[in-house]
Amino acid sequence: MTVSLTYESIRTTRGYDDLLAALYMKVKSTVCEADLPPVRGISVAGNQPPASTQYQEAIAALYGIGYGLKMGLKFGKLPRPEGYFDYRVGALETMWWSTGRTLDIGDPETLRWLTYLMVPAFVSKELVDEARQLAKAKHTEIPYDLVSLEVVDEGRCVQTLHVGPYDKEEPTVDRLHRYIGERGLQVSGRHHEIYISDPRRTAPAKLKTVIRLAVKPDPAAQRRLAAEGGVLSQNRRG
Repeated sequence: MTVSLTYESIRTTRGYDDLLAALYMKVKSTVCEADLPPVRGISVAGNQPPASTQYQEAIAALYGIGYGLKMGLKFGKLPRPEGYFDYRVGALETMWWSTGRTLDIGDPETLRWLTYLMVPAFVSKELVDEARQLAKAKHTEIPYDLVSLEVVDEGRCVQTLHVGPYDKEEPTVDRLHRYIGERGLQVSGRHHEIYISDPRRTAPAKLKTVIRLAVKPDPAAQRRLAAEGGVLSQNRRG
């Protein structure tokens, strides 16, 4: 079953918490499908490996502005826009892709990534700019100018929970690809990871990461499955 979610119409803290839960906090090791709405996120793009200074500084910049937005709005340091509600800062998310044939997480020549924190729909570019100025006044060494407000639109996705070290994800990713192939689908987006656990406080064997892939129907595969009597996944977005 594909779960359809809403974003723009959320008006309460509880509603936003429910969205975060459905997006990733309640995702289990069983592969599931979801029809995701476009969401806003504060983001930084780059090309260096995850252990690099570039990626770590991107994370610091995102959390500085992310918590600056939340606390600034809550305590009146930033103007509250229409539709404001207090909200939880969500998990760090990163989309990984390659300009080459295969994704090599250690090759900055071909590696590309977009790391981001989702924010409520009432967060605007102007509000992010105000939060940026507050953050820069406290920590001039952090590259807050790299942070921008983006819209992430993945649509129909399959996802599952990986528990364990980041470098042991391959069997989990293979399981996602088997599910996709068995249902006449094909990958249509980037490799997306959502980091539920804090690696600074969690043992590698207990790290929880949601792995998500955007998908679309594969007409040739669907015709083959129909002929063979296989499982066809419903297309909810056309």
